[in-house]
Amino acid sequence: MVVTDVVLSTGRLSFHARRAGEGELLLFLHGITAGAAVWDPVLEDLGREYRCVAIDQRGHGRSGKPDTGYRAEDYVDDVAAVLDVLGPARAVVGHSLGGRNAILAGAAMPERIRAVVAVDYAAGIEPEVFERLRVARSGGEGQLTDADAVRRAVRARSARLPDAAVERRLRHLYEAGDGGFVPLASSAAVDETLRAMDVDLTGALRDSTVPMLLVRGADSPFLSAAALATSLGLRADLRGAVVAGTDHFVHEEAPSEVAALVRGFLSG
Repeated sequence: MVVTDVVLSTGRLSFHARRAGEGELLLFLHGITAGAAVWDPVLEDLGREYRCVAIDQRGHGRSGKPDTGYRAEDYVDDVAAVLDVLGPARAVVGHSLGGRNAILAGAAMPERIRAVVAVDYAAGIEPEVFERLRVARSGGEGQLTDADAVRRAVRARSARLPDAAVERRLRHLYEAGDGGFVPLASSAAVDETLRAMDVDLTGALRDSTVPMLLVRGADSPFLSAAALATSLGLRADLRGAVVAGTDHFVHEEAPSEVAALVRGFLSG
């Protein structure tokens, strides 16, 4: 299944996207500092049955990068704008920041989003998790003088990322210039997003009428087993899954398993 680049022009922003397949829409949202291309293997798999579209969220990749507007509600309004262009979604699938946005969007728009899959994000994430993120962010990635420096920076996030995932990030999430490589994600946008990232999802999970699947990496330092259990206890019909041998970057480390979980959840 071939994945192609498209541009979605909305009344809010222009969104760069990756697309594969035809049929009912699955919309994919990436995590903070990442981009649409990290979903490529999942799009290639699920694109055999669905119209899969992954977007660079605001401030990231080659999408619009406004100076302000990185609260949770801004991201949710972006999902609404994208659905204005693409039509209703069979599901919105998100990782990390994208998982938060998918949960909130599903709760806000049940008439347009029939299901939600959140990968390594849920309610009850401990405050120290977000503090670790902010501390790590303050240290930066160092000087990315060449491609190997980018590879080292990517692997610093997770030693479990497959070589193909590292090369995909190098190719799609960074841009080469005279002084080396720079991330496509706006530094200011990432900082503002991170400051406002910790949002209480209890109500969105408990009160939403949309079916939701919460997926955790078995060794995730981000979404603890306790936080997942807390979230699943908020509503009797919430479903959970744990992917062995993965940490926070579940969909990049085990794309086939994630695709199978999404497929099974939607067919069920």
